[in-house]
Amino acid sequence: MMLASLLKRLFRLGPNGRGSIAIIAALCAPLLAAAAGFAVDFSYASYINQRLAEAADAAVLAAISQSAATSVGGYSQTAALQTYGQNVFQGNIANLPVSVTPTLTVTENNTGGVVATLSYTANVPTFFGGIVGISYLPVSNTVSATANPTVYINYYIIVDISQSMGIGSTAADMQNLYNRTMAANNTTDGEPGCVFGCHVPLSGQTQSTEYLAHNVNPKITLRVDAAVSAIQTIAAAAQASAGSQQNIKLGLYTMSQDPTVSNPPFINTVQPLSSNYSAVSLAAATIDLGNNTSGGIGDTNFPSQLSAFNALILGANGTGATAASPLNYVFIITDGVEDTYSSGCTDTHCTSVFDSSQCTPLKTKATVGVIYTTYLPIYYANGTSGTQDAAYAALVNPFAASIAPALQACASSPTYYYEASDGPAITTGMNALFASSEQAARLLR
Repeated sequence: MMLASLLKRLFRLGPNGRGSIAIIAALCAPLLAAAAGFAVDFSYASYINQRLAEAADAAVLAAISQSAATSVGGYSQTAALQTYGQNVFQGNIANLPVSVTPTLTVTENNTGGVVATLSYTANVPTFFGGIVGISYLPVSNTVSATANPTVYINYYIIVDISQSMGIGSTAADMQNLYNRTMAANNTTDGEPGCVFGCHVPLSGQTQSTEYLAHNVNPKITLRVDAAVSAIQTIAAAAQASAGSQQNIKLGLYTMSQDPTVSNPPFINTVQPLSSNYSAVSLAAATIDLGNNTSGGIGDTNFPSQLSAFNALILGANGTGATAASPLNYVFIITDGVEDTYSSGCTDTHCTSVFDSSQCTPLKTKATVGVIYTTYLPIYYANGTSGTQDAAYAALVNPFAASIAPALQACASSPTYYYEASDGPAITTGMNALFASSEQAARLLR
C-alpha cells in the first residue's frame, strides 16, 4: 500500500517540467558557482598582470633615463642601470600580493642606442580555484624600451708645432721641399738643401723653408698642414654626430717654445672649447709652425707644456650623461721628441725621448689619445740621396726606436694610439681616434 502510493507520486512528476528544472539546477549549481569563481579569479589575475606591466614599463624607461645614467656613472654602467630599473619595478609592485623577480637587461643596439628589456613571470593566488585544486594563475610579459641618449663630450686637441712638424707631408713632399730649398740656396750647416731642422731663415737667407713650401707654386704640404686638415675633418665629423643639444665640443691648442724668449707661452689656445664647428675649422686653419723668429726656433718642452695644458682641462672626466659632466678626451699630435738647451749639448741643443709619465696627470682628467708623427730616417743631405740628414742623425736617430713605445705608454690604451708616417696617415689616425671615442661613448664596443 505504501509502495503503491510512492509510485503514484513519482509518476505525477513526469509531466511536470518544473520538477525537471529543479533537478538540473540542483545538479549544475556547483558548476555555475565554479564558473563564476573562475571568472572572478581570471579578472583578478588580469588586473594584477596589468599592474605588473605598468611597473615593467616604468622600470625599462627608468633604466635608460638620463637621471639613471647620471646617478650610476654614465650609460656604460649597464649593470648598475639594470639594478636601477629593477628597484623601480619592485617599488611599484610593493603593494601587490605577488612576489616577482624580473629579468632586466640593458644593452646597446646597432645604431648607438640603449635598449632595456624586462621579463617577468608571477603566480597570482586564486579565491575560488582552490576548491578544485587550482591555487594560482600564472601571468607573464616582456616589455622593452629604446633610447638614443645624448652623450656630452669635450675634445681637447693639442698639436705639436715644433720645427719637426715642418717636414714634408709625404716622401714626395720631402723630395720637392729638398729640391726647392736647394734651388733657393737655403743652406744649413753647409747643406745646400734641407728638409729637417732648417725652418728658420739663417744669416744670408731671406726666406724660410716654410715660406718656400707655402708661398711658391705648387704648394708643398707639410706635416703641420696635414694636422690642420685632420682637425678640420674631425670638426666636420663632430658636426655630423652632434645632436640639437650640440653635445660635442672641440678645443684647439698648440705647443711650442722659443728658447730665446723668457717665460715663453708653452701652450697657445687657438680655439677654446666650442660647439661652433665652423669657428673651430677656421681657427684650425691658422695653425702654423711655431715661433719662427730670427733668433729662435719652435721646440718642445713637454713637462712645462703638458702641465700648462692639464690646467686648461675643465674639471674631472665625467659620465657624459649631462652637459655638466662631460666625457673628456685629449688628442695629442706630436713627434715625441723633447728639446732642451745646455752648454753640454751640440750647439747647446739637446734632445731626448718623450717621458710617458708626463701623461699621468692628464689621464686622471681625460682619456688620452696620441698620434705619433713617425720619425722615419731622412736621407737628404749635402745634395746626395742616400746620405742621412745630419741634423736628424745627430738629434733623433740615437733614440728613434724608443719614441713609439713611450708615446704608446702615454695613450690611455692601445686603441687610442696611432702612428702616422705621412700626412694622409695623420688624417686617418684622427678619424680613428674620433671613431673610437664615439663608440666608447655610445657603448658600441
